[in-house]
Amino acid sequence: SNTSSFVSTSNSHWRDGQYPGAVADAFYGNIQVKATISGGKITDVVFLDYPHDRPTSVRINQEAMPFLKEEAIQAQSAQVDIVSGATQTSEAFRESLQSALDQTK
Repeated sequence: SNTSSFVSTSNSHWRDGQYPGAVADAFYGNIQVKATISGGKITDVVFLDYPHDRPTSVRINQEAMPFLKEEAIQAQSAQVDIVSGATQTSEAFRESLQSALDQTK
């Protein structure tokens, strides 16, 4: 059976601390996030950089960023859903966050 509910993989191998991820290309600019790990869990994700040169980019990112952050904390993973209308941002977020999480091992 294919149960797609959250598989509880032990993330206790994540070391506590703050880890800046790699800069990821979001087409209209770069995205870089910093993950905060506490008690072996993702407790916060902060955007260090995001596309902000064009009004459309700012609007899209202001809508997408809180969702992506919340999703990552809930999922305890960089594999978050793509935000509709913010595909580039979502993919760059995943990439940057994954690189941050890779440093915690």
